This record gives sequence, structure tokens and C-alpha cells, in this order.
Amino acid sequence: MEKLIITAALTGGEFVSKMLTPYVPSTVDEIVEEVVRCYRAGASIVHLHAKEPKTGLPHPDPNSVFPEYVKRIRESEASDIIINITTGGGRPLPKEFAQAMGIEQKYTVEEYEKLLDKWMEERMKFGQEMSSLNMGSINIWEDLGIPVLRNQIFANPLSRIELWAKFMYENNVKPELEIYDTGMINTAKALVKEGKLKEPLHIQFVMFDGLSCMSPTPETLLYCVHNIPESWTWSVCAPGKYEMQMAAMAIIMGGHVRVGMEDNIYVEKGVLAKSNAELVEKAVRIAKELGREIATPDEAREILGLKKG
Repeated sequence: MEKLIITAALTGGEFVSKMLTPYVPSTVDEIVEEVVRCYRAGASIVHLHAKEPKTGLPHPDPNSVFPEYVKRIRESEASDIIINITTGGGRPLPKEFAQAMGIEQKYTVEEYEKLLDKWMEERMKFGQEMSSLNMGSINIWEDLGIPVLRNQIFANPLSRIELWAKFMYENNVKPELEIYDTGMINTAKALVKEGKLKEPLHIQFVMFDGLSCMSPTPETLLYCVHNIPESWTWSVCAPGKYEMQMAAMAIIMGGHVRVGMEDNIYVEKGVLAKSNAELVEKAVRIAKELGREIATPDEAREILGLKKG
């Protein structure tokens, strides 16, 4: 069995902020320090969202800070780590919800949508080796008791997926395909046939549960893995209390794992993780107990077919 790739998702999107946990890294210094801690702990990939430094809420202008994240990480002890930048989080929330959370938004939903493709083309030039690519549109993840959220759609039509994949390939960025529901596997297969996605693919099964995503169960994961070609690599991300349970399943089955505060802010029930590295260390302990070796960044590059830039 190939070595285990551990991704640390350090910062999170809309709902992970200082209001939930004081430990989420938000400033450039905090984020770089967390990358180094996770690298030491055994992570070979870091997945990043752009954070507003004081609150930890989504940064109103993500592309203004991503280049600094990349530059500083490359100058750090973790210079060898694989950087994965999101194309997902940070989209404007419904006005009523943003006001309730005290979030000041620079753009309306309509303004943001008009500029999004331009921003993503620019974002693929920041020097990362990977970027996430959501493989379809999603309704709300969770019902937080706020009726306006039931109107929200996280839109990713096929035309957008194709265009952003094109931006990635033009800049030697490997897409990490985020699969929120089983039908998105078929989308990936279809885009391969059409030449829009290049094999071997790297898939991440996002087992979020909630109102519109896959349930974090062994049966669901078995179905997903059974329905992708053996040449594709895959990872599991199971936000919340199922993070380590599904990570253990992936480790046993030969897949890879993602952990971190984007998905889970607790190191155990009721105990906040003080660093993302604590979650990486926990995944490493599980892997070692199950007899799976941990991949270094360069070993992860070989597994994923990346060329170190």
C-alpha cells in the first residue's frame, strides 16, 4: 500500500472564525507558523483559505493575501510542503445572514459572481501546486435555523468547472476534485472523456452530511471508491465528529486523508484543538497503529504526479 498523504486544512471558509475558536490562524504570521507545525507533524499538503486577520472571517479580497501566504511559506522551514489554494470559500453570504454575524462584505453576490472567473484566472498564477475544484453546485450544508440560508446555492455549473480547470492546467496547477455527492463522480468521468480534465485525477470525497452532501458512512465511501478508476488517487474529508472515523476508513482502504480546523475544531469531544498540528498528529498516530507509513511532500508529489516547481 502506498504511503499516506495527509492534508492539513488550516483556515476554513465562511463558518470557521475567531467566534468559534480563538486558535484558528488568521494573520499571515499565524498561518505560516501553523504550516510549519503541521509540516513537522507529518502533513505533506496544506489547504488554505484567505482570512481577515483580526476576526478570522473570510478575507474580503482573497487574492490580495494569497501571494503573501505562498511567499512566506516558501521562505519558511516548511518550504517543501505542497500548497493547495481554495477556489471555493469566501463567497458572499446572504445579506441578512452576514449582518447577523457582523460580517462586512465588500461585494454583493451579484458583483462577486461577475468578477469570479477573472479572479480565479489570476489566482492560478500565485505559485501553488494544487487548487480545489468543486465538481458541482451545492445547496446549504447545514440548517442553522436561519431561513434565508435555504435560498442559498453554492453555484458551480459545468461551464465554470471547465473554465477553471483550463486556468489550472495552463499554470501547472493540479485540480483536487471536491466530490460532495456521488453524482459528481459521473461529472468527473464525463469531463475526462471530453478532454476537460486530465487523468490521473485526484478526488476528495467531502462527506459533510447535512442537507445536501454525502453521509460519512463506510457504505458511502465504499460506493465512491468502487466507482472511480484504480488509477485515480483519492482522499477523504469528513467535517465534524466523523473526521477521524472516516480518516481511519480511508487509511485502511488505501486512500488519503484531510484533517484540520476547516473541518473540525476539536481534538476530542469538547476539547478545542489549540493547533491544526494536533489533528495532524492524531491522524499520524492512527496511521501508525494501522501500519501505514506517512508520505513526505516529495513522496506525495510522486503519488499525485506533481512536478515540483
